[in-house]
Amino acid sequence: MIRGGKSLVSSPPAFSNDAANLLVCTANSVSVFSTATALQVAELEGHTALVTSVIVVPGNRVLSNCWTTSLDGTIKYWDFSVPELIKSIDVHFPVYSMVIPSYHAQKPENTENPTDVYAYISVQDTKNKQNKPNKDLTGQILKCNLTKSRLVSGVILSETKKPENITISSNGKYFGIREKRKLRIWEVPSKDLKNISHRKLKLLHSKTLSCFAFHPTERIVAAGDITGRIMIWRGFGDRTFAGDSGKLMKDEEEKPGVRGDGDADSGTTWHWHSAEVKFLFFSSDGAYLYSAGKEGVLVVWQLDTGKKKFLPRIGTPLLSFVNSPDPSLASISCADNRIHLLKMPSMEILQSISGIKLPSPVPEAFRGSCMDFAFDHSAGLVAVRTENYCIQLYSLFDDREISEVQVCERNHQPSDDVTMILNLVALSLDGSVMCTVETRLAEEGIGGFVTLKFWERGSQNNDFSLSTVIYEPHSDAGVSAVAFHPTRGMAVSASYGGDFKVSYHIFFLLFFENAFL
Repeated sequence: MIRGGKSLVSSPPAFSNDAANLLVCTANSVSVFSTATALQVAELEGHTALVTSVIVVPGNRVLSNCWTTSLDGTIKYWDFSVPELIKSIDVHFPVYSMVIPSYHAQKPENTENPTDVYAYISVQDTKNKQNKPNKDLTGQILKCNLTKSRLVSGVILSETKKPENITISSNGKYFGIREKRKLRIWEVPSKDLKNISHRKLKLLHSKTLSCFAFHPTERIVAAGDITGRIMIWRGFGDRTFAGDSGKLMKDEEEKPGVRGDGDADSGTTWHWHSAEVKFLFFSSDGAYLYSAGKEGVLVVWQLDTGKKKFLPRIGTPLLSFVNSPDPSLASISCADNRIHLLKMPSMEILQSISGIKLPSPVPEAFRGSCMDFAFDHSAGLVAVRTENYCIQLYSLFDDREISEVQVCERNHQPSDDVTMILNLVALSLDGSVMCTVETRLAEEGIGGFVTLKFWERGSQNNDFSLSTVIYEPHSDAGVSAVAFHPTRGMAVSASYGGDFKVSYHIFFLLFFENAFL
């Protein structure tokens, strides 16, 4: 049995300290890719359930250690250069997210008198529901001593209805979670020891929050919601975290844009996105805020003025952004199961790591008329009908994308209005010829038509080039099926009008013979 095609974008990836490798959570393992070639060079295998996070231990360029978490209830420590499993910690709960504040601290750890390394983990506890006052609260934020390989007893920072993703500031001073319409933020003690209490605050919003990010140097937090709005809270924690030396508590009238008893000086709302904001991140100097979502556009906001500019469309919804130790390199994860390696700050795509893509959705009326896959048995390739009117050629043997064919030129449209459908894809037995069928839907009863296309594979590579286009191959009827002859240059197309046509593929010309059923 051949297995492959795992998701590359279920969790954000992580760069190695030399930025030469990208560690990607792929189902029950972590795949290590070269950033120079975008090819897989190693794999960390040992988890028995979905890997939910990977964190590289900071240090010099030679250090190649990382932590991983999984729904199998373990946290594992690896040397990914070998690769080799060094240590495994069983926390007995599925782990959905983890942050390690000391890895973000500005000052390095004291190597002469090293302290224990603590992590904060988001887990799901369904075992002791009967003993809980509120049985619906299964999500918990716990503290784990990674050095001593055990949970810190008696420390439960939060209980929520479900496990929430933890977001940490770039300096490691604050971390938090979103819980429906509010943010819960904790301050990490300067010396993160077992018995030091953790102070927290909350910020309220009118809509369900989808993501948030901390400013790198100031007490500013930005949060996006499911409607596309972005909320900027400035001066958060002045009342909670500053203590006696902090500012006096302000009246609500003196805190414009801050709802309820939220601990912030002011709040500002920005709105450009038409749907849910998928991720936010601040530039390293804090002058700009980047946002992205369903539109496939990266929006760059000037923090002081709210002015914005846009980076070109990538063609699919964007999910996460990760900086690397090399300031000229970053990665962006996309909803089409692809990770782009970017040259910064121009955002030029240097390399792409592509997993197998899901078939594009189609309207209910056309679901029975669409063929999602076709196979090239000789080369072990699968052709997948994907979004944005593309055909992806994916190697089942190598478990990677070989090429992609743009069947028709169409920009990514975030709206739900469908104007064209890529119905069918078929491959000849030797994989040298591909056939596609696309349908342009009529608008107000005008302009609909069907197109049949034949594509030739190049002799030196796996790229296909268009050789023949046939408009309305079966008059006004749609194409229901296409099949190639196993040994001859011949293909048959059938229609919903009750006829089929045989095409002879000779010197890039097609001759049709009609036969009516």
